[in-house]
Amino acid sequence: MSRRSANPFVGRRREESVGWRPWNAETLRRAASLDRPLCLCLINNGSRWSHMMKANFEEPEIIGMLNNDFIPVLADSDDVPHLALAARAMAQIMLGRAGWPLFIFMTPGKKPIFACSYLPKQSETPENPGLLEVLRRIKWLWLMKRPQIDEASASYGAQLEEALSPYTAPLQEGLEARAVEQLLEEMDLQNGGWGTAPKFPQAPKLLLCSYLGRKNETLRAHFDRSLAALFGEGLYDHLAAGFHDYCCDRQWQIPYLGKHLAQNAAVLDVFVEALKEAPNPVYREVVEDSIALLRRTLSEENGLLCSGDDVRDMDTIDRYYLWSKDEIDGLLREDSDAFCRVYGVTFEGNYSDPLTQKKTGRNVLRLAAMPGSDENTFGIWEKNESARRILRERRSRRKSPEKDTRISVRANACFAAVLAQASDVLERKEYQVQAEEIMKTLSTAAVSRNDLCHTLSGGLGDGEGGLEDYASFIWASLKLYRASGSASWLEAAETWSARADELFGIRGAMRLVREGTLEILPVWDAGDDFLPSGNGMMVNNLLELYRATADERWLTRAQSIVDAFGGALNEYPAACASLTLGALRLKDLLRTGEKATYKSPVS
Repeated sequence: MSRRSANPFVGRRREESVGWRPWNAETLRRAASLDRPLCLCLINNGSRWSHMMKANFEEPEIIGMLNNDFIPVLADSDDVPHLALAARAMAQIMLGRAGWPLFIFMTPGKKPIFACSYLPKQSETPENPGLLEVLRRIKWLWLMKRPQIDEASASYGAQLEEALSPYTAPLQEGLEARAVEQLLEEMDLQNGGWGTAPKFPQAPKLLLCSYLGRKNETLRAHFDRSLAALFGEGLYDHLAAGFHDYCCDRQWQIPYLGKHLAQNAAVLDVFVEALKEAPNPVYREVVEDSIALLRRTLSEENGLLCSGDDVRDMDTIDRYYLWSKDEIDGLLREDSDAFCRVYGVTFEGNYSDPLTQKKTGRNVLRLAAMPGSDENTFGIWEKNESARRILRERRSRRKSPEKDTRISVRANACFAAVLAQASDVLERKEYQVQAEEIMKTLSTAAVSRNDLCHTLSGGLGDGEGGLEDYASFIWASLKLYRASGSASWLEAAETWSARADELFGIRGAMRLVREGTLEILPVWDAGDDFLPSGNGMMVNNLLELYRATADERWLTRAQSIVDAFGGALNEYPAACASLTLGALRLKDLLRTGEKATYKSPVS
């Protein structure tokens, strides 16, 4: 499968006046022959800030400098996870922060010079340079201070290599205690979740919190508090279900509007996990309604689901999801005041623009005062259903957001895994059928010569599948084996696990992409994003395979990945939550001698 990109978002940007080039060997040769620094811009189609950058690339001086003094390279972070990880690590090293879009300036030999996140056209304050200032400065240094550039890039390159290598060290005793300590230290006790703003659901941490919460009451309470916030505040769409990506405030009240399949799969996995532990009618409705919403709004003709809302048209998304109080008053009449009290709707509007922080005069629905118990929550939920139905009907007449029509193998496989698990937990056989439909289609459309592609566009595979694509595909196969008992899904999981090891396994760990891909540096990673890391997911997959087959090779391989990241688990267990969870499960399994736990397979 080719390394071309059918990504329509990147394609639109490449139609601009900047002579954007793809990341490939020809581009690197051109940079070397012209002796120009590379300017790699990594965008993300789900990021509003990435779309805001378009205005910068219409500025004549910026166009001229990028075309004449640099080799400008444009890529979507989802298409090149190895580059995204390197750029994010470099921005953290240089500035202590990273977010989309990301810029990384490099020598033709791929040595880093400078990295940063979103840049305005010109400097707004002395501490925050604009893109023009950065381009001028790097051009001057490149022409006038080349020895200093070479010295600095060598130093940054060494730091980056250390950041991107497996942190191999003997795993110390007390992993569980270290993980508990870090989760407790970083948690937001008042609002749920971790950190300040912007606020992300951090599903892998929540799953680790749930696991450790079986022994730790504080973590169990925080898990419950976090799920209540994810549902009750602005992240959740209280009319149609489904979750927005993240919030710009620590109280979860101001979401970056727009829903995407991968993020919803991650959050729904957490809610299904909660329902495994205890029934909750509200959370059951969240899961069932969200699954229905995603299938209704994102399904393509082939049974797969597209990536989600295209946030390029921010005005359409805002008009679709937000409400003025006047509009709600006109629709609900005498019931409006009570509804608005429950959902925090005001005349001045409770929603501030995430980019400008200015009040918009519009409202996002959220439970303004969280009920004291699940019973109260469900009562309020039922009582306001008729009002929500009226608003849903009105919203259905609005122009709906355009969709990002790319089909992500990773996102579809993760959603299939959630469906399969939900079929077990909620006893809804149709979810298993839906998951099987997705996986059977992927097994045909996304496979060529025994390899997975990364995305599907126009029915054709695009890009080589990376570790995260393979790990997600294996995860879904295992969940379907557990739900159905069919040996074919277990065989698929074994086959793809062996293939993933062939492609990505090296030095005990697994690389993000196969050897030979044009990386800035070879990349191994165990840190989670909104979805579990590829290495963390693989450890948990391999343990499931061992339980299902009692084949020692899977146990040995899981142990080797844990050993490869022993140093990271010693120092950063919460940041590597999915790998930490796998390491703890491995320890429990070795202690108890547990093996097969699944139902007997059937043909």
